[in-house]
Amino acid sequence: EEVQKVIDTEISKLNSLEPSSPEFNVCRTYLEWLTCLPWGKFTSENRDIKKAESILDEDHYGLEDVKERILEHIAVSFLKDSTQGKIMCLV
Repeated sequence: EEVQKVIDTEISKLNSLEPSSPEFNVCRTYLEWLTCLPWGKFTSENRDIKKAESILDEDHYGLEDVKERILEHIAVSFLKDSTQGKIMCLV
């Protein structure tokens, strides 16, 4: 798979780096992150905007404009049936 290729590449890179190198820790952390993901496990998609809003309200006090923007982003993604190429930058 693609993921296995990335992991193999990162392991090769890690083997060639000095442990004292800053890049070593970045590479190792990335590998740890990759191996902790639940690959192959899927859940059914939940398209309940009201539930998303309640979760945001429970977990994040304030930040109303940010939460509104996130909900808009989710709603548009559902309407377009795609999230491809979307990156949110909240400043």
